[in-house]
Amino acid sequence: MNVGSILLRYAGWRLGLSALCGLAGGAALAGLMRLAHRTLTLPAPDLPAAAAQFAALLLVYFAGTFFAEHAVSDAAERLQLGLRRSLLQQMLRLPLRRLEQLGPARLFTALAEDVKAIADYLCYLPDAVIDLAIALGCFAYMAWLSPQVFLFNVGFVALAALCYALPERRAQRTGRAAALARERHAAQIHYAVEAARLLLLSPGRRDDFGTRHFAPVGDEVRLLNRSYRLLHLFAERFAEALVLANVGCLLFVLPRLVALTPATATGLLLAAVFVRAPLKSLLKVFSRTREIRVRVGRIGEAGLDVFAPPPATAVPAPAEPFRELALDAVTFHFESDHGQPGFGVGPFSLTLRAGEVVFVVGGNGAGKTTLAKLLCGLYPPESGRVLLNGAAVGDEAGRARLRAQFGAVFTEDPLFGHVLGVAPERAEAPGNALLAELQLGDKVRLAGTEFSTTDLSQGQRRRLLLVAALLEDRPVLLLDEWTADQDPHFRAFFYEELLPVLRARGKTIVLITHDDRYFRHADRVLKIEAGRLAGA
Repeated sequence: MNVGSILLRYAGWRLGLSALCGLAGGAALAGLMRLAHRTLTLPAPDLPAAAAQFAALLLVYFAGTFFAEHAVSDAAERLQLGLRRSLLQQMLRLPLRRLEQLGPARLFTALAEDVKAIADYLCYLPDAVIDLAIALGCFAYMAWLSPQVFLFNVGFVALAALCYALPERRAQRTGRAAALARERHAAQIHYAVEAARLLLLSPGRRDDFGTRHFAPVGDEVRLLNRSYRLLHLFAERFAEALVLANVGCLLFVLPRLVALTPATATGLLLAAVFVRAPLKSLLKVFSRTREIRVRVGRIGEAGLDVFAPPPATAVPAPAEPFRELALDAVTFHFESDHGQPGFGVGPFSLTLRAGEVVFVVGGNGAGKTTLAKLLCGLYPPESGRVLLNGAAVGDEAGRARLRAQFGAVFTEDPLFGHVLGVAPERAEAPGNALLAELQLGDKVRLAGTEFSTTDLSQGQRRRLLLVAALLEDRPVLLLDEWTADQDPHFRAFFYEELLPVLRARGKTIVLITHDDRYFRHADRVLKIEAGRLAGA
């Protein structure tokens, strides 16, 4: 499939209409050029008729070019929105581990910059069609005036196109390298935003990041972009110089080889000068098309497909009553890094029963969060079995059923300004009750699904995430070091008052924690050491 497939899907008949209008507008402009040449030798009585033809052609040019661009302008916006939505839906169906490997910078580049470039390419096509019509009209006029000169011009233009294509191909390779460098630079910007507190606190780290990491990659981006622009500029200007050299041949060489009347020579010269700008524009189409193919390829490397139809909206099946979840000798390994074996966890063998409160403890990097992701179906096991209510979970559909059992708040989860996945009429009253229960009723209100504010402390923002998770009303609640950001007073309230309330409401709770003084509130405490259950 080619880039045209995606353009046709979103532009459809508008693309055809734009092409027809563009051809009409370009042909009208070429006709204006021919009429201008004829008018130079017209007798005075014929000038009014020529003026009327000029006005008619000018009207066709205006209408054709206006509707050519108008026809695709809305389509380009629909392409940008529709393609971005399709890619976002595809992205959210990728395995979590793949998303973690790609990273936010790569995905943001695909959904923001690459999609916008494809939409801009669609907007550029009407001008290309208009220029094509002008060029064809000019060459047709040259062929009518002198077939020999026409063939000479075609050969010269072919030579100019070849001289453009060779350095432009090198420029595109440089452009791909620049795109990779820009992604690394974007990742650094993302880090700087996320780590602003750390960098502000430590001038040494801030200076180290700026001088040894950010600046070198920025220089690499600058140099690659400069090389790309230099190659592209050389290709463009050299091809343009060849087209102008063609004009010089019409002035100084061809009159010595081909018998031309002054009127014919003037018409050929006018056509050659007139066609220069359209040819320059058409040459750019090739580089833009190659650039779009590179961007489409980069999107594909991320596991996304711009040619795929938008995924059907999944209708979640009602979650089955939760009785128990078992891991039977489950293992998971991260990918190798620079030839070193990746970190692995397991084998885990444990059973989580309905109504239990289970604490998971262990040192940093022990594998607690990885175990949590295996429990809730975000990571597929490398070996072993996962059983939900006694039935094996062996495929993506099974893991989707497993995920439907869990509401979760992980350590790095961002906060959105709305509660997602819950109808407004089912969110507002229960949500405000939960906000009051979590001691936020005087700071935040829920109007439909929208929080009145998210400008809160980190601990309070984590409480809003808990509200959103509880409103989904799933049987199992998984909290990844949720209490770490709470003040001592609220932490005690959570363990001593809120946990019993949640248990009484039928919740099964898995809590990753370091709060050993509250271990008495758990039915069981699972300790992870070096990726294994202690004592297993």
